[in-house]
Amino acid sequence: MIQVQQVGSRIPATRASNRLEIVRITNIRLDNFRNYQTALMEPHSFGNIILGENAQGKSNLLEAIEFAGTGKAYRAAKDFELVRHGADNMRLEINFEAEGMPESICIALKSKTGALHANALTASLQRDIKVNGVKQSSTAALKRRLIVVSFKSQDLNIVRGGPAFRRDWIDVLLGNLRAATVGRLQQYQKIVAQRNRLLRTISESGRLTGSDREQLKTWDIQVAKSGSEIIKERLNLMSELIPLAETHHERLSGKREKLTSEYIFKSKSARDGSYNFDEDEDDSASLREMMKSFNIEDLKNAQTKDIAKIIYLMLKDIRGEEIARKQTLIGPHRDDIAFALDGKSAMNFGSQGQQRSLVLSLKLAELEAVRNALNEQPVLLLDDVLAELDLLRQDVLMEMVGSGMQTFVTTTHLSSFKPEWLADSQFFNVENGSLSAVREPIPR
Repeated sequence: MIQVQQVGSRIPATRASNRLEIVRITNIRLDNFRNYQTALMEPHSFGNIILGENAQGKSNLLEAIEFAGTGKAYRAAKDFELVRHGADNMRLEINFEAEGMPESICIALKSKTGALHANALTASLQRDIKVNGVKQSSTAALKRRLIVVSFKSQDLNIVRGGPAFRRDWIDVLLGNLRAATVGRLQQYQKIVAQRNRLLRTISESGRLTGSDREQLKTWDIQVAKSGSEIIKERLNLMSELIPLAETHHERLSGKREKLTSEYIFKSKSARDGSYNFDEDEDDSASLREMMKSFNIEDLKNAQTKDIAKIIYLMLKDIRGEEIARKQTLIGPHRDDIAFALDGKSAMNFGSQGQQRSLVLSLKLAELEAVRNALNEQPVLLLDDVLAELDLLRQDVLMEMVGSGMQTFVTTTHLSSFKPEWLADSQFFNVENGSLSAVREPIPR
């Protein structure tokens, strides 16, 4: 099958081969990135352990790698936060090998207004992105090139945090595995933004005209169609991902806990289950029944058009509330994923250890999903979490990494690391934004 793609993009490895393609970073250069004035790194092909006290720049290094891989800096609300204080520009360049071919990603930020941090609220930055030396129009060009999977302390928000953390987690993974999803998500966000503008206009006018009704119907249909496609893709991915996570969690818990999950479709919790239908709407008895009592299996088995119908009918049902609140309240941008251990909410009843094991299980499943879908061994980033895992959890993670994955680990000390993590690793020391390779680990 011939795939049509952008000029200069890399064709993912075919699944016909049983051999995993290895993605390996060969060198990294940072200029004015976070607290680094200049940093050069030639990482080991497998293990790389970055040592240093807190707030010295260890996490910044991993953030740069993830930024190059995903086009998103998860700790930065604004681009200017990535630029070293006192500088007016930033540049990062990462060279790597994928499928045996050399690749490069370069991202540069430059201030248009001079003193950047002194005028942070009005800072204007120009972002330049190059892939293999070719300028790109957006970060979308970075998808499926430098494949990374990260595990950091903030990932505990997948369990502990609000719904947005779980939506971001599943959508970012979808974008890495299925390139078309990125465009669908962007299009859906534009549709919702347009519909919200109409809701604000109606709310501020204080009346709902016939023309408004027609416009809302048009946007309702678009939200329903676009939203149902995203929901169906999320469900398809969960059907692959969650069984893997369940297996990992069973081992991590010594078969004492069972992990289950549920996709919380927003309309399931809306109102009290009573719905208003226009007489001219084609709402079959089976669809009415699905809307009253559907569960995760119902949604997985439902056709995309059925999910779209549910969204459309629910949008009509809560139209008054949406106008009052000036926002779209139904759709994948409002949905959630719930995790339970032995039937009890992991968020509300799970201990810290249980929650950490659950997130590790999800990340291990994520690694497998990436391998299975792309036939590539991703780069693994472990940001200050490995030393917090007990020996059993380190063993399980080591099994995944032991098959040749390039790994970057940050830590303040090595005392709780298993010897296997230290063998054949390159050590780097970070102190106040200064990065240096060391022959032997500095005792900590």
